[in-house]
Order: sequence, then C-alpha cells, then structure tokens
Amino acid sequence: MTTWFKHCSLNTLAALSLLTIHPAMADELLPLWEIDGFDQPESVVANPTEKAIYVSNINGQPTELNGKGYISKVSMDGNVLKKHWLNHLDAPKGMAIFGDNLYIADMQQVHQVSISEARIIKQFQVDQAKMLNDITIADDGTVYISDLLGGAIYRISNDEITPWFHHKDLPHPNGLLWQQGTLLIASWGLGMNADFTTKTAGSIYRLNINNPNLIIVKGSEKLGNLDGLVRQSDTLYVSDWISGELFKIEKGTSQKLLTLKPGLADIGITGSTLFSPLMMNGQISAWKL
Repeated sequence: MTTWFKHCSLNTLAALSLLTIHPAMADELLPLWEIDGFDQPESVVANPTEKAIYVSNINGQPTELNGKGYISKVSMDGNVLKKHWLNHLDAPKGMAIFGDNLYIADMQQVHQVSISEARIIKQFQVDQAKMLNDITIADDGTVYISDLLGGAIYRISNDEITPWFHHKDLPHPNGLLWQQGTLLIASWGLGMNADFTTKTAGSIYRLNINNPNLIIVKGSEKLGNLDGLVRQSDTLYVSDWISGELFKIEKGTSQKLLTLKPGLADIGITGSTLFSPLMMNGQISAWKL
C-alpha cells in the first residue's frame, strides 16, 4: 500500500460527488453529517455513555512505525471535540470499548487505554504479528484481535495475549464482531495481490469459540474485500475497502446500500447511526439507518 493512503481533504461539494446511494435503498440511509481533515481515518468506535465517537488516524503508511498515529474524539452530532485526543501511536486501526477501556490494534501491539484518563495503561506486544487490524470484545471482557497480513486471530484473556485461531481458508481475517457466543469474521479474500486486491473475494464467517469449523454466513459469499463489520438487531452491515461499497446482509441475502470511494474502512454503529471512515479522503460521515 503506497499512494493509496495519501491524505486528500475535500470540501463539502466535492464530498457529495463521492456518494452513490442505490435507488432501491434510498429510503434506508439518511446523511447526517460529514467531517474532513483527518489523517487516514481507519476505524470509528462509538461510546454511547459519552455521546462521542473515537477515530483512529494512521497518519502515514499503514505498516509504518512512525509514532505519528493518533486517536480523535468527536461528538455524535459531528463536532470535533479533540482532534489529537491520544498521540504517539504508530499505525492505529481497529478499536473496541469495554467499560472505561478503549482497546486499539496498532501493528504489533494492542493498547489498553483508560478513557477517563485519556492515557495508555497497558500494552500487549505480539512480535510475530504482521498487521493487527480489528478488535471485538466478548461479553466476559475477552478481547479478540485479527491480524490481516499474518492470518491469525489473537485473544487477550486473563491479562495475557496469545494466538488463538488460524485456518487455511482464512489467510486474511479483517473485521471482527462478537455475537451471542460466536465470533463473526469478515475476510479480505484469498490470493492477495501486491495492490491488496485478491483473486477471490472475501466472505463473512461464523466461528463458534468452542468449535474450530468456519461457517459462511448466508448471503455473504464472495462479497468483497471486507473490512468493517457491525450489527443492528438481526442485520449485518459490512464495508468493502477496495470498492468503497457498503452492504447489508439480512435474512440470508445481501444488498448494496452505498458506493463511496475506495478506502471505506472500519465502520462503526450505535443505535440507528452508522459511521463511515474514508481513509483515502480523510473523511468521516454519519448516516441514519
């Protein structure tokens, strides 16, 4: 990944040209707000208790250990509360919240951050990881982390991080979502090329934590180069980083809701509001579902 990730700020009129809402789905999405000026925003996570969202900014190449990555804090109505809320990270990507703790995937580290103190309180080092990417947290506080390039899923349990799962059919796990005792995994695909496209598009898999068999979620078969994965009730929403498309999966079928520019990364959700980070355009948007 090289020139794909250069920051390009947009004014409002230009930003509107990024958007295609597919006619059949036009009544399902209402644009709420958009903000420019971020630095390769990769992930958005909502904290309803604060009525705020956190945005990870890579601010460099996606595998670069440059210490320039940072986290922004934004109100849910689209006001930047503190652009540099947490600094001195490398290439921060996926995030998840559990209580007062914000967990951040950052290359070979997972940072545990006290939200109330806005500081890192613990770091989990994984030397063998290649690009820790997304995070989800189980009801009991167990943290799961995907390694997009390393093909593994790690787990933090009892204050220790260990390799937990890998499978030949899942060489590039990306988005993770905990759901009622199972782990949902959005795959980037099979046969990754130098430009990060793949020979075979990725699907969403369901993995029971007590059973190592991967089961494809019906309707998600070979859907795209999948990144962010969120849920509202029984409906899944997933982004395709390469195409910039947003899909919903419901009752065993998938529907395309949006086509943005390439770089639609780790989407977030709270209630009926969905947040979409556009990495290549330095932009965050909010939508009413």
